Amino acid sequence: MRFHPIFFLPLLLAAQVAQESWMQPIEALIRAGDLTQAHQRLDRETAARGETRGGLYLQAKILFEERRYADSLQAVQRSMAMGSADPEVYKLAALSAIRMDRLDIAEPALQTAARLSPGDYLVHFHLGALYYTKSLFLAARPELEKATQLNPRYMPALLFLGLTLEEVGDEKTAVAIYRRAMEVTATDGGGKELPYLYLGRFYYRLNRLEDGLPLLEKAAEINPRSGEAQLQLGKMLHAMKHDSEAVDALERSVAANSQDPEPHYVLCRILEAQGRAQAAQEELKRFRELSKQQPAHDAARRRLGR
Repeated sequence: MRFHPIFFLPLLLAAQVAQESWMQPIEALIRAGDLTQAHQRLDRETAARGETRGGLYLQAKILFEERRYADSLQAVQRSMAMGSADPEVYKLAALSAIRMDRLDIAEPALQTAARLSPGDYLVHFHLGALYYTKSLFLAARPELEKATQLNPRYMPALLFLGLTLEEVGDEKTAVAIYRRAMEVTATDGGGKELPYLYLGRFYYRLNRLEDGLPLLEKAAEINPRSGEAQLQLGKMLHAMKHDSEAVDALERSVAANSQDPEPHYVLCRILEAQGRAQAAQEELKRFRELSKQQPAHDAARRRLGR
């Protein structure tokens, strides 16, 4: 893949935009969610100073918070074209590009940010997560490991690392990472049911059903409204031939996430096995209807969404 030339501007040209004092009040307004006031103050500064690297960066931040990702990317690229080498600028470019599914732009931006700020755990996390979504699991692993070393309690990095270790076949370390995520959840509350859900689902894949069941029950207990937790619990119960309980969990999954086709497919299989042909056909029909509405994702992205 060719890197966009904007990411190879000479680093000697730039000053750190975050260190310019006039930007700080606008940054504070953005952090507070007062985007209207941030817009107005930035307009006044731009009228007085003209278009600057820092002003374009702030404009891009405001547009990002407004979910205008294409406009945000354009603004931050204009800032970069003026010579900015602040890693925050490259991070913002990458995050805007990721929201637009422009991984071809996001990857070199994150690589540049990692070079400029090697101690920033979020840069390594986003780069590892990007590699994961591209199914480049061997490349994802060291980035996510670096993120967890820099911030051992950052839940998203722990979960992505666990998923990546599953993909590369390092089962023992994957289990250890999910267990560590559970410890973080117990003390920080971050991630809530997800470590239990991910490890329970992993045990399901390994056919370690007795090990996985209590974890999925815990996930569903922590967040009863999680359609995914109920789905995985239903699949586990079905695999253990507890179909009455499985149906209850799958129906809760449907109630929590009416657009997910998968619980309908599992329900169809259970109903067929019970000889309830008409009910099974209704579930199969619903499964097919919902499947047509789902966007096409590769396997890695589907697992990421889970």
